[in-house]
Amino acid sequence: MKQNEELKSIPELQQPKNILGKWAAFFIDRYKIVYLILVAIVIVGVSAYLGLPRELNPEIVLPYGQVLAVYPGAAPEEVETLVTDVLETKLEEIEDVKMLSSYSTSGIANVWLEFEQGVDMEKKMNEVREKTTAAALEFPSDVETPIVSSLQSNNSPIMIINISGDYDLVTLKRFAEEIKQRLESDNSISEVLIIGGLEREIKVHIDPQKLAVYGITLDQIKTSIALANLNYPGGTATLDEKTYNIRTVGELKSVDALNEVIIAYQGSGPVRIKDIAIVEDGYKEVESYSRMSQGLESESPSMKTAVALSVKKKETADIIKTSELVRSILNNEKGTLYPSDLIVEVSGDTAEFVSDSLGAVTSNALSGLFLVIVVLFLFIGLREAGIVSIVIPLAIMMTLYFLNLAGMTLNTITLFSMVLAVGMLVDNGIVIMENIDRLRGMGLNAKLSAEAGTNQIAPAIMASTLTTLAAFFPIALTPGIMGEFIRSIPITVMFALGSSFLLAITITPALCSRLLAKQHDISLAKPKTRSQISKVLSVLLIVVLSMQAFKDDTSYGLLSFIFAAIFGGLMFAKVYFGKKNKGHHPIVEAYGERLYKIVSKKSKRWTVILVLILAFFTSLSLIPLGLLKVEMFSQTDYERLYVDINTPKGATLEQTNAVVQKVEKILFTYSEIKTFVSNVGITGADSFDSFSAGSGGGTPNIARITIDLCKEEERTRTSMAIAADLREALKIIPGADLEVIELESGPPSGSAVAIGLIGEDLQKMEEVANHFESILETIPGTRDASTSLSSGGPELEISIDKEKAAKFGIDEMTISSTIRNTVSGINATTYRSNQDDIDVMIYSGMDDVQTKGDLESLYFYNRLGQAIRFNQIASFKETATSPTIRHEDGKRRVNVTSQTEADINTVEIVDQFKAKIADYKLPEGISITYEGELGDMQDSFTDMFINMLIAAILVYLILAVQFNSLSQPFIVLFAVPLGLIGVMPGLFLTGNSFGFLAFIGVVALVGIAVNDAIVLVDYINYLRQNGYELLDAVRETGKTRFMPVLATTITTAGGILPLTLKQEFFEQMGFALIFGLMMSTILTLVAIPTLYTMLESFKINRIDKKEKKKSRTNAAETAATI
Repeated sequence: MKQNEELKSIPELQQPKNILGKWAAFFIDRYKIVYLILVAIVIVGVSAYLGLPRELNPEIVLPYGQVLAVYPGAAPEEVETLVTDVLETKLEEIEDVKMLSSYSTSGIANVWLEFEQGVDMEKKMNEVREKTTAAALEFPSDVETPIVSSLQSNNSPIMIINISGDYDLVTLKRFAEEIKQRLESDNSISEVLIIGGLEREIKVHIDPQKLAVYGITLDQIKTSIALANLNYPGGTATLDEKTYNIRTVGELKSVDALNEVIIAYQGSGPVRIKDIAIVEDGYKEVESYSRMSQGLESESPSMKTAVALSVKKKETADIIKTSELVRSILNNEKGTLYPSDLIVEVSGDTAEFVSDSLGAVTSNALSGLFLVIVVLFLFIGLREAGIVSIVIPLAIMMTLYFLNLAGMTLNTITLFSMVLAVGMLVDNGIVIMENIDRLRGMGLNAKLSAEAGTNQIAPAIMASTLTTLAAFFPIALTPGIMGEFIRSIPITVMFALGSSFLLAITITPALCSRLLAKQHDISLAKPKTRSQISKVLSVLLIVVLSMQAFKDDTSYGLLSFIFAAIFGGLMFAKVYFGKKNKGHHPIVEAYGERLYKIVSKKSKRWTVILVLILAFFTSLSLIPLGLLKVEMFSQTDYERLYVDINTPKGATLEQTNAVVQKVEKILFTYSEIKTFVSNVGITGADSFDSFSAGSGGGTPNIARITIDLCKEEERTRTSMAIAADLREALKIIPGADLEVIELESGPPSGSAVAIGLIGEDLQKMEEVANHFESILETIPGTRDASTSLSSGGPELEISIDKEKAAKFGIDEMTISSTIRNTVSGINATTYRSNQDDIDVMIYSGMDDVQTKGDLESLYFYNRLGQAIRFNQIASFKETATSPTIRHEDGKRRVNVTSQTEADINTVEIVDQFKAKIADYKLPEGISITYEGELGDMQDSFTDMFINMLIAAILVYLILAVQFNSLSQPFIVLFAVPLGLIGVMPGLFLTGNSFGFLAFIGVVALVGIAVNDAIVLVDYINYLRQNGYELLDAVRETGKTRFMPVLATTITTAGGILPLTLKQEFFEQMGFALIFGLMMSTILTLVAIPTLYTMLESFKINRIDKKEKKKSRTNAAETAATI
């Protein structure tokens, strides 16, 4: 009876049930429903995992539109005035345009529109089309119909298919066409671009003299050929009581049939093609080359000529499944789709890198899971740890379901987010389990402990979960491309934490009531009943899990043995030397008593707070002192490099190819290279860079070499070191701009250093840009400095002597059209042969024009058939076209850009540049802006600072409601600067910079670091409500919550520790969180109780003073009455 009375007096049993307590009790009473929920979560989780598309990085929806207008033969100034300005004027009328930029070059106007984030792109692109159509009415008549398009979010090729063998280039290209058609018929492939090979072309060489004699125009010839190569539908007709489809067959049956095409009738007979022209079945001019390396591991490596197919997938397609599909088609249809002796090889397969990256992150996630379980075993019992750990896979499965529902992809960022959440997933479960365990130690059975324990602590863990969600929520609002890139981090974490909270108040209490022993002794060790085998097995389990958590890809490294020794030793100490009596652990007792001494004296309280404030500002000073560098993203070791080759404009394909061959010879000397592919003329590159000519015709002065490096563990140097060495090696090659491109960490971005000049006087801007370029080249750590004023290509400017031309009876149109048709030809029709489409081209002249002398030897013919030599009526001079003219928001702009070497801080480069131009006086009308990585950093860091403020406000509001107090939320928020005390020194000690991902970690700390403080403040309030004095409540809270606070922090840090140690990209964020959390927890255990005591003591003293004043007043009034 006495024991029952004691149990009834437990405060937790007297506390009325809140809504969360009722929720938990419902599932405790109906535990079979919980088992069904577990099965359902597993089913939907596995289904979601199988259905999630996989990518390397998140899909970035870029709000960009493009208008491309071609004005053949026009100079950049003419394009700017007559086309670009007209387009910009119309497009400026569209709302929600963040930036309008353009460039005008010879014959091309290219206008880009960047819209505000979140706009309806389909609607906006319709507006762009309408405005473009209106602008086109004002264009010169020679301007071709503008092309309007939106920029796809991921337009990079996922692989290159190389075709070679004992076939000529025409046949190889035909096979490539067939493979292209087969691949593009699949829904997951968006485009396949063919590079290299030869293509048939039927050439009709017109004799200009005969053309003039017969008085026939080229348009007549074009029309005649086109009409002679058509099948005409004749409709349907009922004849002899049958319904027939009627069709007139008129297609050319052979190339020779072209000779018989009738152009006109003159005199007594027809004039045929053969009367005025020679028909040749030949080849188009080569626009591109493709070669693939072979035998790199041998002493005599070489290049083999191939035809390449650059494969691009659709945005929603799974990159790994798409790659597997392509390989399956190539393997299964060998012998049917293409001959079995054709050599088909795949290179540059991005899916392999994606698969390896996702595999590495997944492996590290499992390592984090093992480490979390190890920590749980150390802090709570084996069975209790098992119950709490169940939350992790269940929450991950629920997260996968929500990600799939939200249309997101499975990539390294979402996986990292789940790894980040792994440690936090058990926080709620740990706190609930600890509370249930405490009540069981008081004598309550498992069911009552589960109900009362969850009811008492659930509001606090809901507040802590909401504060964490509040910290991550503003990150999801980050604007721009950077916001798109990191948005999956907060969304994934919020899905995971929301799921873990639901599971913690639903699954954990129900399982505790069923799986834990009915009664429980609070002592941590029972040496009289625990067998030696059980102890040994416990230690061995911890050692095995620790070894597995830090295992390398194939072996156990030094980290595995170090952490196995640490955690194994801790477990050994727990099972053999743990406390043997009821009560708190000696360390906890000592902490409680020490805390009591600090909070009980005003001087010590102030000393603690002032020391912490000093430590906070000392930590922040590491940045202005230059000890901690600031950057956007750290460089990462990848298995892919590119060499971009840009020969001077006007260079021929052969000249560019000669440069590429020199680069190839240098690449042969690098043992770290697995294979590489050279594409000359058409690069097959994505749409984000300057080497995007693969989207259209060939550009003879560009080339790209795609290099696949050996796997990281197979080489001694990083990709950054190889790239730096290669840059030096390529400096010996003259006659071209050579740039070694490394894959970037983070979203697509431009140059590291970008200086913008805005003005109107292009000549002055060019002078300033060249000066700034030369300054950048003098700053150590910069490379590839350039300006956007690319030199114009060579141009032949033809002048016609109008008086002489008129005298010879020839007009300017005849002269210009003859020259154009001689050089470029006219596409008359398409001839079909064996399912091949072959262009039929009309050329004016019997021979190709190869030299300037050939042009001078050109003849024009008047209507009398008389030949007039070019130099009799015209002349030409060689000039250069004007440089490209760029606009931004309607103003002329010139960019000066530079990349930086590895480990070089961009901020320092810009600071040095500013110092060097401090005395330079800009010409009037020219202004300067700083963009590039510095601009991105300023914008992104400003956004993150705003996010942190929003997070702090949201956390404050949640806590104000939870504590029903306006002052206590400030006590809890004090944990945030405590975390920063650890962040900055932690990054400095680990050799990291403070980058964008580190800043995300700081914002996340706003929600994570306060969780321990919430638990402390909430329990102090609870004890005071149940009769404890202030100082006693603080001491008892410290003792009771010490272990769960420490456990939740170590599990959160431990969950991301393996990934942080093994994945370079996530180092900054990982170490920022780990050091921030560890420091925050250690200091929170002292600072939060101290600050709470200071504020509450102040309140108590103020109330006491009011009471004393009131008492004195009452006494005085009583005395006066007497």
